Amino acid sequence: MIDPITAASLATTAFTGVKKFIEAGKSVEDTMMVVARWQGHISDFAWSVKREQKKSLNPFKTVTFSESASGEAAKIFALRKKLEAQRKEVLQYINLAYGKEGLQEYRSLVEEVKQRRQAEVYAAAERADFVKKMMMLVPLLGLAVYLIIFIIKSIK
Repeated sequence: MIDPITAASLATTAFTGVKKFIEAGKSVEDTMMVVARWQGHISDFAWSVKREQKKSLNPFKTVTFSESASGEAAKIFALRKKLEAQRKEVLQYINLAYGKEGLQEYRSLVEEVKQRRQAEVYAAAERADFVKKMMMLVPLLGLAVYLIIFIIKSIK
């Protein structure tokens, strides 16, 4: 899928678009289309951070890290704070344009879309990872069964 740094930069680019649309006096509906793209990148960022945390290591690779643990944590922390500030600003824009009821409706729709997206898109990516793991496991199990049969035949 997408790494956290790329997802955050895409979200920042989309957020810049939101600000430009508002400054240019575009319609609220047009601006909300850019907000929708921004929200998708925010979701990608959150999911990619979660995925990186639970990523299993390849037992055949040497484990190396490109940066220290505190450096990686600092990057993720800074990106989260930046995106949280963007989220607050977008919510203020929505509140100004649609009022409290519109803001509440937006929040409930965001939650609904998050759940649907997790169920569809992200589940597909997780199934693909599972298939890759199984493709490595099946030949190993076949080899193990072959060795067991070979040992049993050689004992008889």
